[in-house]
Amino acid sequence: MVLILLLTVITGCTSKHSIEPEVLSLNTSRYGHAAVNDGQKIYVVAGANKSGFLSDIEIIDPSSGETEVLKGRLIPRRYFSAIWDGKHSIYILGGVSIINKKFRYERKVEVFNTITHEVTFAKSIPLPTRINSAVFSDGRIFVFGGAYTVNKKLVATSIAGVFDIAKDKWARVADMPTAKTTRAVMKDGLIYVVGGYDRTSSLDVFESFNPKTNTWKSLPPIPEGISAHSVTVVKDKLFLFGNYNSLTSTYSYDFITQQWGKINIGYKASRHNAATTLGDTTYVIGGNVGTKGPFLDYIQTFKL
Repeated sequence: MVLILLLTVITGCTSKHSIEPEVLSLNTSRYGHAAVNDGQKIYVVAGANKSGFLSDIEIIDPSSGETEVLKGRLIPRRYFSAIWDGKHSIYILGGVSIINKKFRYERKVEVFNTITHEVTFAKSIPLPTRINSAVFSDGRIFVFGGAYTVNKKLVATSIAGVFDIAKDKWARVADMPTAKTTRAVMKDGLIYVVGGYDRTSSLDVFESFNPKTNTWKSLPPIPEGISAHSVTVVKDKLFLFGNYNSLTSTYSYDFITQQWGKINIGYKASRHNAATTLGDTTYVIGGNVGTKGPFLDYIQTFKL
């Protein structure tokens, strides 16, 4: 049983388990963005809304509730990955960008310095894709799947790559068992990819990758096909938020019992959101509820 100590959205709605609600919201509504934290602050990166693609970074300090907005710092892009390197840099990888009113799969890897707020560039990603997923491990960034255009048709890929930060070098690793756009997390030296979309249907697949052996393993499937979701790990459980068609879907996977369970935590509907866990609190940020909106500025806050 998941004990929910705190649940809040900016509308002020709380569950009966709530205590002293913490109210946070975005300065700008968005979907297809990324959210990472450095152990102190949350960085909400780019994305899009009804005005178009975004190029800003919102820096949120949960302890004070203060937000700093850095406008126009980035290439305008959505459906990408962003990863903190454990030091002072956030790497922004892949996705779709818009330059001079032209869309493209973005090869440039931006590196945002969390101390100086400067943006530099690492070696470009060999195969930029939309809705890829990235994980940082031991000085390397692993990037999984996504979709790109082949002969004017959008197709999913199973390709996985790794970027060695010190060497500024890309290499291939073993392909995923399933071609898809997906979401990935790291726990105890293993990388887990959760659900996704193969350009035909949402998938229930759940797979793990061992970076040391360069091998994949299939795990117990999710109870339903899931896509356009976000994931996070809290202690010995993985939590999944949202689904393209069933927007309020929330599941947990227990790494000890190796079982999935549907949970009811009062999660408010959204897809193409972003989740990050800072300390003992998980933040599910922004998203949308339809192709044409509305686009969300609320931040759902959980202690799981």
